[in-house]
Amino acid sequence: MTAQLPCVADQTVRIGEQTLTLREITPNDRQAVLALHTMVFGPEVDSAWFAWKYGQQPGQGYGQAAGMWCDGELIAFCGGLPRVLWQKDKPLHGMQMGDVMVHPQWRGILTRRGPFFHVTKSFHSSRLGSPPTHPYQLGFGFPNDRALRLPVKLGLVWDAGVIESLHWKTALPTELHLPWLWRWRELFTTDPAFDQKVSTAWQTMQSHLGNLTVGQRDARYLRWRYVNRPASCGAAPQSAARYRFFELRRVWSAKPVGVAVLDLRSTSAHWLDWVGPVDLMPIASTACRIEAASAGATELTAWASLEVAKQLDETNIARREICAGLGVSADSDLQPDHLAGLRFWLMGGDTDFL
Repeated sequence: MTAQLPCVADQTVRIGEQTLTLREITPNDRQAVLALHTMVFGPEVDSAWFAWKYGQQPGQGYGQAAGMWCDGELIAFCGGLPRVLWQKDKPLHGMQMGDVMVHPQWRGILTRRGPFFHVTKSFHSSRLGSPPTHPYQLGFGFPNDRALRLPVKLGLVWDAGVIESLHWKTALPTELHLPWLWRWRELFTTDPAFDQKVSTAWQTMQSHLGNLTVGQRDARYLRWRYVNRPASCGAAPQSAARYRFFELRRVWSAKPVGVAVLDLRSTSAHWLDWVGPVDLMPIASTACRIEAASAGATELTAWASLEVAKQLDETNIARREICAGLGVSADSDLQPDHLAGLRFWLMGGDTDFL
């Protein structure tokens, strides 16, 4: 990453009788960030999580954030993760938004004069916009419906649609099976060929993207997102791996055409990611259902943007429901009427919290 990060200039903001300080979050603010996160979302984060997400060393997330302070206490926070996106065979510098937090005592001031507005606007405008004056061109995130309504109302974010949760039954009257020319097997991160296999699947996926907007899914990203993610984030028993990888290949080839990421720890298995040609997702969904059944799950779920859901429409989906919104920063380098043309291809693995 670049040595010089963009930053929010230190400033003071007057809210009512209080004078607050707005500035860039630094590594020295770790404990304050963890305390606010625990207060807002619960105690599932620690120093390892902060380093994984906001650390600036190789293998870490290079996250960036702004915070607002009152009498030395962090009361509002807006952060994001740099994410390379691909559109029409060209890379685009994106910023994936997340960890928007406001101290409970300050949540009543949800206006253009409140901490939420100031910290969010300052963070977005300092990063997002037209190059070369702004390092990132497209900001996006996955707020729930309630969390999306406020920034849309305040003009901070555009509503770019919804993310659905798709549900399949793993047990059917007729036995599920893959077509004879396909093979499916677990891929272990300790396999010396793991990175090469993921890279091959990603290169194949890139060649089939068309006009979709897709987050980069190379081996480096998958290792950060799934392998390096601290166990403290939604910790499970040490005997149960949170994420498992599986490769799909043709019977005559040793090279995978696709790699799937599954969470098989419960009776509702989660298909988090697919790296491979998007038109092979129906076959991959069958393989994932078989794998989920073998693990004792009664259903398989997957988060899906509109473009992902289109690929899976004919796969005997048992149930579907809206699970998140899709927000795009109003400071992004595009106009609101261009949103539909982005054609986002997003799954649960594109979040940092599932």
